[in-house]
Amino acid sequence: MIKVKNIKPIFTSVITTAERYEEDGTVNGSTILDKNKVAGSYKEYQKVISVGSSVREVKPGDIVLINPTRYMTRKFNDNSLREDIVDNPVINVDIPTVQMNDEDFFLINENDVAYIITDYEELPEPKVSNLILPKKKNLIIN
Repeated sequence: MIKVKNIKPIFTSVITTAERYEEDGTVNGSTILDKNKVAGSYKEYQKVISVGSSVREVKPGDIVLINPTRYMTRKFNDNSLREDIVDNPVINVDIPTVQMNDEDFFLINENDVAYIITDYEELPEPKVSNLILPKKKNLIIN
């Protein structure tokens, strides 16, 4: 067994970070979920760590949006007919990962990069606690 410290991808392969969302917001003890930003799910945007020798457009340090469509697979619920796909398929996304220095990284193809973000500004996460919620009503039963 070896502990990998660094990987150089070949041809058109790209290694990016595999950052996840930290936590969901909470209000009055209730969890507020954003379907695109569920805690533990991977972020849409990742940072490029290393590129293969045939990669032309992407370079280390770029922030990129990964297009996961090539890594999506359909899975059908139990006791279902494959032809009956209305509200039935469950889609799994399985992006290949590699481990360097005990951290996970994505190993994708250059074609899986949808675009490179050339200019950006980091915004603070919105505070969910500033939401105005209706007051809880207490039921009195005699």
